[in-house]
Amino acid sequence: MGVGSGGGSRADERAVHATGGVGDMTRRAIGAVVLAAAAAAAGGWLALRPAPQPPPLTASGSVEADETLLSAQVTGVIAELPLAEGDHVQAGQVVAQIDDSVLRQEMTTADMAELGQLEAQAQLYTIHSPITGVVTQEPAMLGETAVPGEVLVAVADLSQLKLTVYVPEASLGQVYVGQPLAVVADPYPNRTFSGAVTQIAEQAEFTPRNVQTRADRLNLVFAITASVANPQGALKPGMYVTATFLGGTEP
Repeated sequence: MGVGSGGGSRADERAVHATGGVGDMTRRAIGAVVLAAAAAAAGGWLALRPAPQPPPLTASGSVEADETLLSAQVTGVIAELPLAEGDHVQAGQVVAQIDDSVLRQEMTTADMAELGQLEAQAQLYTIHSPITGVVTQEPAMLGETAVPGEVLVAVADLSQLKLTVYVPEASLGQVYVGQPLAVVADPYPNRTFSGAVTQIAEQAEFTPRNVQTRADRLNLVFAITASVANPQGALKPGMYVTATFLGGTEP
């Protein structure tokens, strides 16, 4: 009887060990499944996560004004130049007057038919600004003789300036017409001016000579033209600025 009891006890122990082994295997199998599921979920999350965007494209250049050049249409002595460089001018305002005294004298003795022709000619002696803006150049001087086509005064609307920057071909996919720009000028590092791309050059060119380094001048680039809002006139023609292209790729 004692022997029989001992044999049963050892059998029970083997059964317990066997059962424990099966449990361990089951737990390992479950753990492997959980790990596989977690890995699959992580892989799916990585696949669904959007690709990282490249850093914003930046480029530097100087702002310029689109000048309107006003010249004489008749030959005569410059009698009046009422404005100076930097003066504000309104559309329609007189910016130069050619001496028309001889013409006016002829008008006093002209008949009705001639008078109409002389009055039309008299209008050519007065030069008006076609835009509201600022006098940016005044190469003429009082008393000089003006000739047709010779620039007397230049005016520009400084509330909108033009910016030309150069972008390498590899970055051209980050630029599109209408794209907004954030523009910062060296004198105003804490102020941002708004701009927008207006034109992208059709052909590549070598970087212009005014770019700082020789290595950069050997690169093929595309000229990008943009308009920059300057409502308070803080930016001046020729001022150096840095533009950041916003909005990523074309929508």
